Amino acid sequence: MVCDTGVVAAMEETCGYEVQSIKGLKNIIFGGEGLFETVVSGPGKVWLQSMTIEQLASLIVPYVPSK
Repeated sequence: MVCDTGVVAAMEETCGYEVQSIKGLKNIIFGGEGLFETVVSGPGKVWLQSMTIEQLASLIVPYVPSK
């Protein structure tokens, strides 16, 4: 499975992963996914989250009370 690095939440111990740089200048510029991707392989379950930690934090910040 190839996915954006920021959406991998967890995987079973039987899975392996490798972080690779995105190939191709057009993919880097127009892909919208950043410079890296995660390749998960092997038998086992993988859990993905629908947004990255940065996206989640930006949505929560307006609701955090401040002094």
